[in-house]
Amino acid sequence: MAGYGQGRRGNWRATVLLLALLVVAFCEVFLVIDVMADIFYIDIATPWLDHDIIELVAVVALGASLIVLSLELRRLLRERRRFEATLKAASGELFQVITAKFDDWGLTASERDIALLLIKGLALQEIADLRATRPGTVKSQSNAVYRKAGVSGRHELVAYFVEDLLAGEQLIVEPAQDA
Repeated sequence: MAGYGQGRRGNWRATVLLLALLVVAFCEVFLVIDVMADIFYIDIATPWLDHDIIELVAVVALGASLIVLSLELRRLLRERRRFEATLKAASGELFQVITAKFDDWGLTASERDIALLLIKGLALQEIADLRATRPGTVKSQSNAVYRKAGVSGRHELVAYFVEDLLAGEQLIVEPAQDA
């Protein structure tokens, strides 16, 4: 899926949107001047074009710009929904990968909770507060998680899961094999 504003299609779209915004700005200036002239009884008639035709052109141009901007807004909302669905699927996939690794490492239920909270970036005190336990207990369980995962600390634990995502590689869940 090509991103917004990429390639010739994106340049064309940006040009059309810029033109629509310029039309709106020009018409706004014209209509403000027109209204001010009406308020102060100033005649701004042009000898080369009827005033009513100028107003008609401004209204039609504003309508066309409104249509262009509405279509772009609709497209952007559709694109946002697609990105949200993709993100939701990726988040679910990452959670499956994480839980599969927790199974491989043989983490207890408490250690799984601690590991998830560590990966989310919570401090030991925050985890202790959430779990209504002592920070020493959380530290002990954290160390058990690090030992079972074969990492030296929180940063390596997080990096274990994030490294493949940042590299753009696909995470692969290997099924657990019976001994």
